[in-house]
Amino acid sequence: MTQQHKASLLPQKQGKLEVSTRLTPTPRGTQALVKVTAAAVNPADWKIIETGLFLETYPAVLGYDGAGIIHAVGPEVTNFKVGDRVIFQGTLDYDYTAYQEYALVDTELIAKAPSNVNDDQHQHSPQALSLHTLVYFRKQESPPRERPNCQRQVVLILGGSSSVGQFAIQFARIAGFSTIATTASSQHTEFLKSLGATHVFDRDTDATTIRSAFPSPLGLAFDAISANATQLLAFDLLANPSPVSGAHLTIIAVHNVFGFSDKFRDLSVPFWQKLGEWIEGGELVPNRVQLVNGGLAGVPDALELSRKGVSGVKLVIRPQE
Repeated sequence: MTQQHKASLLPQKQGKLEVSTRLTPTPRGTQALVKVTAAAVNPADWKIIETGLFLETYPAVLGYDGAGIIHAVGPEVTNFKVGDRVIFQGTLDYDYTAYQEYALVDTELIAKAPSNVNDDQHQHSPQALSLHTLVYFRKQESPPRERPNCQRQVVLILGGSSSVGQFAIQFARIAGFSTIATTASSQHTEFLKSLGATHVFDRDTDATTIRSAFPSPLGLAFDAISANATQLLAFDLLANPSPVSGAHLTIIAVHNVFGFSDKFRDLSVPFWQKLGEWIEGGELVPNRVQLVNGGLAGVPDALELSRKGVSGVKLVIRPQE
């Protein structure tokens, strides 16, 4: 087994990424070691580097969405074998992150990759999908292996063309929402409707126009962007005007979700058991991909592209290049 492997390392808080080597862990128990063939960029990656949040020790390794091939398995693994193509989500433990050639995974929290989707498309699913599993199902009694019933409910998803937004639309469809509205650039309208959106508003549409499209007040808004403008729009849409002209009394429940699978195993284990089936059957459509060349050395370029902003695609690097 490989004793060392290359990784994109953050040597210090708010430092600059560099390619170096680190020890390759040995899988134990129900762990597996995955040869990472594709890793996706999340906006959280460059925000973590800039702010220094979440990382307590250095050098650090980021990357929270990955796909690859199982290279070795622990002695208690029974449902996966060497050579299986899998999808996985990274954690805050650096042995489990995706910006490196090899990563550990918990085999209860991975899925076999369907043959009808390539690794570049697979890698970006876990972070966004785990987040939506928690957002939509955390407050319910039944895990996502049992299809919920949200008929006659309306959900508004702000930022539908983003990676998070695209999966929010699809999970809302799976959850049975009768009306799925979203905001996005108008160029993405038909694509987002193909994912399940029933209404697509231009991202610059004001709250009054959006509100007027529905016969009753909106009860649920999902902010896939989390910028000041989208948060204020969500608050405005969810607010109920008071009888007094010019005055508003607003009571809004805001739920923050830490979207890592290992934090809520009651939901995430059944989610991972269903993920491959959903993708293979076409119920979940992966994001469209923009490949960034350079392998691990290309991670800084990929993060810079993410910072500048991309629309309707997910940035991907290949650690083995």
